[in-house]
Amino acid sequence: MFTRLLSVVALAAAANAYWTFGGTAMIAQTRLDSIVSPDSIGTHVHAIVGASGFSNHYDPDALMNSKCTTIPVQPDKSNYWAPKLYHQDQTTGQFSSMPAAFNIYYLPRPGPKNEPIKAFPKGLKMLAGDTTRRTFNASSHADQAVTFVCLTADDSPETNQLPTQQCVGGLRAQIFFPSCWDGQNLDSADHKSHMAYPIQNFDSGDCPDTHPVHLISLFYEMDVAVQNFDFHGVGSWVFANGDTTGYGFHGDFQNGWPVDLLQSAIDQCSGQSGNLNDCAPLAAVIDQTAADACVYEGDLVDEDVGLDAPITTLPGCNPVFGTGQTCTVKPNPPLVPAQTPLPAGWTALGCVAEGTNGRALTQLSTTAPNMTTAVCAAFCASHGFSLAGAEFGDECYCDNTLKNGASGAVLAWDQCTSHCAGNDYEICGGGQKLTLMTNANQASRRALRFERNL
Repeated sequence: MFTRLLSVVALAAAANAYWTFGGTAMIAQTRLDSIVSPDSIGTHVHAIVGASGFSNHYDPDALMNSKCTTIPVQPDKSNYWAPKLYHQDQTTGQFSSMPAAFNIYYLPRPGPKNEPIKAFPKGLKMLAGDTTRRTFNASSHADQAVTFVCLTADDSPETNQLPTQQCVGGLRAQIFFPSCWDGQNLDSADHKSHMAYPIQNFDSGDCPDTHPVHLISLFYEMDVAVQNFDFHGVGSWVFANGDTTGYGFHGDFQNGWPVDLLQSAIDQCSGQSGNLNDCAPLAAVIDQTAADACVYEGDLVDEDVGLDAPITTLPGCNPVFGTGQTCTVKPNPPLVPAQTPLPAGWTALGCVAEGTNGRALTQLSTTAPNMTTAVCAAFCASHGFSLAGAEFGDECYCDNTLKNGASGAVLAWDQCTSHCAGNDYEICGGGQKLTLMTNANQASRRALRFERNL
């Protein structure tokens, strides 16, 4: 009897256990949506976290082969995204990008019947929320699943629409995904019908007979630093789809989990604080260093989304709600690589350590706010050097040989973690480490000049 009681207690603990990917950085911010707008340009800018292999086409096998993810559990190559939130200037009407990060929760919510919780099946895609919604239906679980928390000095009220006050501690835009699956379809025409919310509540309960498979519940918060921008009432904050109410907030998910690992985490996690280290199957594969060094591998829509300076219009065809503005033609710019190609003849060698008793490259150096690996290589090439090394995000060093004990041995890619000052989608070295590049043609020309001088 005692043993049976212990088993019941253990099962209850597992049922209440959950884990969180907190403060997750974005892998990209661009007008792509592989679920709603596959193989084309999306309707509005999304803030995207997760696997570096994200693109406008979802292939689960290709996604799971991504080099890395901004999620600390590296085997989770899923992508999670939501519309970007902008600040609109009251005087100029311009839109400024507001910094954001995601907190992603995995919650087992079995309901009164204690239904078994299953992992997301391979290839699952789903959408929560509705980008066109501008009203609230209090009886709709789908509408209830979209909430906002205004972090203030006194309290933190939760609402179903964007707050109408400044949030001195920031704003959390929240979305709870449906957790009941029909057991057959990995997607549907509206990207929702193959999923359903539980019967009792949007965030817990038993699954309906039409959607009998109870999956792990997915919930995420997009934390936005609205406190860094002035608040001038409704319209201060505008989602990328033009929504100023918050009712049109939504979230997308495409699965990149190894199913067995996710199921093991569901079955074995015992921590009730959300701490990944309390979940043995996941704790064993945490790699925060790789998450910090991870950069987007794919293409971006070739347009300004306001990451460096304010923009005059929301990318795409997205007039601000309630202003009377209209838009009839959606811009359709091409895709371009997120990472600028190196100049002709140059090759990236990888991440290498600085010299043991001085800098590895000593002949020439510069710093620049627009530093990228291509900028660094071009600078060194213009002065006749065959080696270029980017470091600390905005520094560039040139030489023809490695010096001061530098071996040139290529380190693991995630040992260089400084994002380039001129392109956040590239890595420019790190602490005492260089992103090293070489130009064999430059070295050959230098050797030829030496022979002629003989």
